[in-house]
Amino acid sequence: MWPLLAAYGIVTIMSGIFLLPITGTFGMAIGLIGALMVVTSIFVSPPTPEQPDDKSKKYCSYCIAEIDKNEKICPLCEIEQI
Repeated sequence: MWPLLAAYGIVTIMSGIFLLPITGTFGMAIGLIGALMVVTSIFVSPPTPEQPDDKSKKYCSYCIAEIDKNEKICPLCEIEQI
């Protein structure tokens, strides 16, 4: 199960319910898309995060450059790593 997709689906359903009296068919379509998101979240698992091929490397949390795991500051964007 993909909880974040289910949460976004619920928010989309609520938006569709809000828009239903105002726009009619458009609100119903938005609500159905939200319901589809909730149903899909039951059968689909969340994507796995990408990992570098070299185990001694990691991705920069800002610019996604491949850097050494022990680096505190990215040499490309100069942002401190978490």
